[in-house]
Amino acid sequence: MIASILNESRSLPVNNASHKVVLWHVFRAASGAVEYAEGIKLGEGQSIVGGMDSDSIGNLWWVGVEVEEVSRWGNLAAVNKHAE
Repeated sequence: MIASILNESRSLPVNNASHKVVLWHVFRAASGAVEYAEGIKLGEGQSIVGGMDSDSIGNLWWVGVEVEEVSRWGNLAAVNKHAE
């Protein structure tokens, strides 16, 4: 499943409430994204999302957790992102 998600062209989330992705990590290699995704433990109302994007250096892949309802998840200021 994660391999098909990572093959889709999908822009990185941004730090605002226009989406429901509350945590994401960015990788320069797809293998890092796959490895990270395999360790995600989801709670009720959560799902794994991600995709492939690019920047001025080259391709990148991202994996994140999307929640059904951001307001139930917690503080919007606590949305977290990481890049490797």
